[in-house]
Amino acid sequence: MKKVGFIIIALCLCNAVFSQETADAKNEIKVNLFMTVLSFPDISYERVWGNNFGLGLSIGFPLESNNTNFRILPYTRFYFGESLTKSFFIEANAAFESYKEYNYSSYMLKTQNDLSFGLGVSFGYKYVNLKGLIGELFLGLGRTFDSENTRIYPRVGISLGKQF
Repeated sequence: MKKVGFIIIALCLCNAVFSQETADAKNEIKVNLFMTVLSFPDISYERVWGNNFGLGLSIGFPLESNNTNFRILPYTRFYFGESLTKSFFIEANAAFESYKEYNYSSYMLKTQNDLSFGLGVSFGYKYVNLKGLIGELFLGLGRTFDSENTRIYPRVGISLGKQF
């Protein structure tokens, strides 16, 4: 139920943002449609600094039962292009991920929640139209740094959003 409430709040926030004009927009809210189809919605906020740099935060959670409880992913992007309306970018990210770990001992299944940290990189392309609508394609990978259970996390997306 919390997840449904979170999605409703995010959609209302996006609706409020979409109604604003984008004269000198530096803020962006995006929804990763690709990960939503895979039952792991991902909502991102990015603040653009200058013409070639941005800082952002992405939050994702599973809709179905999964080993991952949630993922918080701060990132920084470096844009290559004359303007931010059509730009190739390279992204460096860090992941903070809560996941379930299963231990089998004495014929019992024990579940515990753990937190992991990882670093990753991705690259992609962003397009922004004159009304401030955003389309992004990106692809990348990251690796967690757990001593016992090293995992790879994807950074893949087809995102739509709005500048404000």
